[in-house]
Amino acid sequence: MKVLLGCSNRPDAGAGIAVYVRELAGEFIRQGIEVHLASPPPQQEKWLNEMQIRHIPCHETTDPLKGAGHLVKYVDQHKIDGIINSDNSLLQSVAPGVTCPFISVGHFGSTIIASLACHQWQWCDYVVAISSDMQKRFVQRYRVPVTRCPVIHNGIKDRGHDGQYHRKDPATIRVVYAGGQNPFKGADIVLRTVLKKAELWKGMRLDWFGVSQSRYVPRLSGLAHVQARGHVPHEELLACLRNADVLLFPSRAEGCPMALLEAMSMGVVCIASDGEGAMRWLIENGRSGFICNLRTWDSQVMECLAYLRDTPVVLENMKRSARTRFLKEYDVALTVANFLTLLRQPTVNRAKLPERIDILKWHRPPRPSLPERIRFKFGWLQSAGTLQSRAIP
Repeated sequence: MKVLLGCSNRPDAGAGIAVYVRELAGEFIRQGIEVHLASPPPQQEKWLNEMQIRHIPCHETTDPLKGAGHLVKYVDQHKIDGIINSDNSLLQSVAPGVTCPFISVGHFGSTIIASLACHQWQWCDYVVAISSDMQKRFVQRYRVPVTRCPVIHNGIKDRGHDGQYHRKDPATIRVVYAGGQNPFKGADIVLRTVLKKAELWKGMRLDWFGVSQSRYVPRLSGLAHVQARGHVPHEELLACLRNADVLLFPSRAEGCPMALLEAMSMGVVCIASDGEGAMRWLIENGRSGFICNLRTWDSQVMECLAYLRDTPVVLENMKRSARTRFLKEYDVALTVANFLTLLRQPTVNRAKLPERIDILKWHRPPRPSLPERIRFKFGWLQSAGTLQSRAIP
């Protein structure tokens, strides 16, 4: 079997959609499935070479009409059996011109990412949402039929666990926050939380990753219970998370956050928000973690941390439950199995394809201008012209 994956970011990028696509690609390959990838070129080709993935360059400087024509021809010549696209505008454009099943994956419920995921949904066998909130929006706003808009939560390869669920440091609960200064990740909420009275943080320590702006650093530098860390390689963050007890995740809007899955795979208790996203479905409140209300998150999270600090047995049991839930629900092998089931159940009749295909411009420039930022926010896709499918050599 041959699968073509699409991605809007280079495959060696550190987070987000690129990580999602790498996880899928790795599991497909482990299952003996040949993987092809359409994405911006990587800075280094080490991963592609190691995984033996065939790469088709697609990026902001690619001529949209030529690039789309090449993709249609590529799918035919290489006899691709199925396409799973994650936010690649050129690949999404050619959904009406390919003869194999086509799945579009939405990674955000708004902005241009949502508009692209649902673009030409009539020619997508499925538009997959990675959270129930997102599925609701795709069905209501973009009119995707509910029968063709399944929810498939993200999955990752097991990060491994040493089998020990007690505190690594008996005297202190180790807490991690990796949202930098991003307001969508709830950085302002975490700041309010750490600025509370120092005695509330007794027996706790927070490692805050991604802090680099001067307006945050001075306010954190004098706090004994906080260690401000800058932007670090992903592996360094994972190493700290592996020795942690709790991950803070007060995001206002997410899809299906990979960071939560990474933490759960390591037996880390996640305290997340009830914001938009999959958080409240990933975490069993009170069993494998806690879901706190965004409006009172800073108060509720201190209650949760104090409870875990003062009841080590509960902390140990919740860490074990988080790990068990990950293995049962969020291993990437389960995600791939769901996609394979969809590819075997196509919904689009491709016996007669349209003669003309509307091709989109690249939608996510690396250094967007103000008009491009506005288009991104409001989800305005731009046409690059029409491709005559019969004229593709």
